Amino acid sequence: MPKYFFRIDEIGESPNATQNVDLRGNWIPSTEEDDNIRIGGGVSGRTWYCDNQQIYAVGQLPAGCAPYKTYSVYYSAGHGFWVFRGDATDPSDDENWHPLRFEWDEQDGYSSYLTNAAEHNTLRIQRAQQQWPSLLLPDIYHTTQLTPYQQYGGLKGELPIFLALMALSTSREWLPNVLPTIFAGGQFIPHTYGLPRTNQRGVVVAVYTAPHLLQDGSAQNELRDYEEGRLGKYFY
Repeated sequence: MPKYFFRIDEIGESPNATQNVDLRGNWIPSTEEDDNIRIGGGVSGRTWYCDNQQIYAVGQLPAGCAPYKTYSVYYSAGHGFWVFRGDATDPSDDENWHPLRFEWDEQDGYSSYLTNAAEHNTLRIQRAQQQWPSLLLPDIYHTTQLTPYQQYGGLKGELPIFLALMALSTSREWLPNVLPTIFAGGQFIPHTYGLPRTNQRGVVVAVYTAPHLLQDGSAQNELRDYEEGRLGKYFY
């Protein structure tokens, strides 16, 4: 499993943001310049390090880190999650908000892959005793396809999207204390501090490779293997 650095900054729409809704009246975040802004709070402005065994805050990114991926995610009550590839506070002209989606990998334990552009809008399969689906995802993303087999129903996918869902599973105020507890012994852990999600709360998550000047640093292909489940899944 690779080591990596990341940041989670709270974002929101500015008071003068363009207001958009879909055909059903659901709010859609704006893609206009300056409509999404960093608002502070939570763990904004802090850099975090996952060293294979735990997650903890560090002063700053060390020399040799390289940007890996950045995603922005908003929660919209009654709709679910909107996902933007990149930093929504500095949007690219060719990117848009998309609903959270899943790729299904039936060759890898019927696992589900988190992404912003795919065919499926629910998990592929679930086990009755799994805790993480209810922690991370509203019911609209759950499936009725259940299995008793422990080797089926894991979660993988875009690492910044996964970290965003973990952040949004608890309150902005609790996140600084919860974040260091979600990973131990090389595994993510379903925490017990879940709260009702806040409508139109957003985060932008940036992931960076760990430089090889640190022992067992990471490269982009290693992080990609991790996202693909080849080095283990986020949850099983």
